[in-house]
Amino acid sequence: MTARREKPWARHYQHIWHERAADSRFPLWARVAWLAYGSHRANGHANYKAGEIALVFSRVNTATGEVRPEDKHNIQRAIKAAIASGWLSEGSSSLCLVVPAHAVAGGMGHPGEVCKIHERRAKRSIRQSKGGSTSDSL
Repeated sequence: MTARREKPWARHYQHIWHERAADSRFPLWARVAWLAYGSHRANGHANYKAGEIALVFSRVNTATGEVRPEDKHNIQRAIKAAIASGWLSEGSSSLCLVVPAHAVAGGMGHPGEVCKIHERRAKRSIRQSKGGSTSDSL
């Protein structure tokens, strides 16, 4: 008889991941991943408006009080690094962060819920392959 390998799991509170994402002592790629873990729905997707993630990681100039969003290129690099480290799934972008389905479950909504961002990308990709318009680019 072979021993059955257990795969224990536990639930987590999403607000804790938001708190961790706000901690500037950690690298941006980890904080972006933690933002996704704190925001994902049951389908594993966390949708954002254009520039919203950059605003989440804004910095305040203490001399002027000016709030400066994180540079979009830094956000893109952080997302790529989080994917490379296994914290986010391929297909993640600044409009939709995707947590790994093999490691994360739960959240608000339904697991079969369609991600509007990825649905739009798929439709655009189909149109491009057929030689159609791409005017609704993200």
